[in-house]
Amino acid sequence: MKHAGNYSIRIFSVLLLFTLVCGGVFSQDAPVRVALVATQAAGDNGPIDGLIAGLEMAAEAFGVETQFLEALDPATFEVTLRNLARTGVDIVVSTFYEMGATSWLVAPDYPDTTFVVIVGLPSGDEQPDNVQLMEYQFFEGAYVGGVYAAHLTESRQLGYTGGVPLPFAWADFNAFTDGAHSINPDIETTATFIESFEDPVRGREVAAGLYASGVDFIFTGAAASDIGVVEAASDNDALVMVASAPLVEQSPANVAILVLIEWEKTILQEIEMALDAETRGGFRYGNVQSGEISFHIPEAFLEATTDERRERAEASREAIDALIADIESGDFVVLEDNQERMAADDESDGDSDSG
Repeated sequence: MKHAGNYSIRIFSVLLLFTLVCGGVFSQDAPVRVALVATQAAGDNGPIDGLIAGLEMAAEAFGVETQFLEALDPATFEVTLRNLARTGVDIVVSTFYEMGATSWLVAPDYPDTTFVVIVGLPSGDEQPDNVQLMEYQFFEGAYVGGVYAAHLTESRQLGYTGGVPLPFAWADFNAFTDGAHSINPDIETTATFIESFEDPVRGREVAAGLYASGVDFIFTGAAASDIGVVEAASDNDALVMVASAPLVEQSPANVAILVLIEWEKTILQEIEMALDAETRGGFRYGNVQSGEISFHIPEAFLEATTDERRERAEASREAIDALIADIESGDFVVLEDNQERMAADDESDGDSDSG
């Protein structure tokens, strides 16, 4: 497991790798134009900021011209994509499921433009050749986080704060639960939803309620709303698992683990694929094996937390590292269960397999 202190070094290494391998390969008289369309606002210390950083890397690594814009109202999705394609943008990268349906609709009218959706799923119809989709298997990271949380919890009560109760959120919560139960079947887990990915105030309220109920470790996956969850962890001297490195600085004594989606690496890979006629289009998963989900116990946490928490964290390293290695090699498979579990005592432990 890596430390968060190596985060900037890792990003530089990703950029250097792509520059060495791909720099200049796609150069041509007229630079390729790439646009990133975000359906959530920038400044989230999370996915959108990560994608913007990756877009800037792509400009240097591939020599492409880039632009960023926000499309926060679903009513604007279609016209935004059409306007970009009409004005000669070669690759339109957009975010999340609803934009996937819009790209599917628009793409056939602009065969020379590749429409990339980060976190999107195929529909039931035949996928246009110029639509490119990817989805994260973040539940793998959630399982590892559950194992780690089971080592650190004192109350044996764990919580989850999600943005909205979509299937992927239930998959994350269920895997988190199963990971914790692999260490201690008596641990109780509770799922709550903020009903927004951009409401830190509500995130703080929801998390405070969990901590007040006896939960001492929360796994949060609600983008910008996570800022409020970390505030609640600080207020209650409790622990939290996050997916954004900048949140460590917000409360070093309370952010116990980073389970990161490597947004920068994803957008670099998606742009690279879209630049090549042989690889553009289709659908793929980003996961632990692809290197797009990573794990870090922050050095700042180890320095700022209590002696007891530090000892628990350090004692968990061997088990966590072994589990990650097994997932990377395929020796351990975390299966996806995206169905809602109605009660804390209603889980089964059959969602993971060592095959």
